[in-house]
Amino acid sequence: MEEETKQNLEEKQEEKQEEKNEKKKINICCLLSFIFSIVGLFRFGLPLGIASIVLGIIGIVKFKNDTEKYRWMGIVGLCIGIIDVISILFYVAILF
Repeated sequence: MEEETKQNLEEKQEEKQEEKNEKKKINICCLLSFIFSIVGLFRFGLPLGIASIVLGIIGIVKFKNDTEKYRWMGIVGLCIGIIDVISILFYVAILF
């Protein structure tokens, strides 16, 4: 009897957590930072790298944990954007 009630409570908690996650909105700045940084690795490294750095910082600063999700995209976008810019500047420095 106790095992059934524990299972029911666990199932209800999981359902509540899923509903809570579904209600959260995607942070657009973090999403764009992630997309721009990935595209910047292959094309248009410097402008998209700078854009992903700026959008990543804005997304992380304005992130609201209780109403938004995908903060990790902003962090990854920021890191890859920095790598984009450094690699392009390093490449230009070697050429000249």
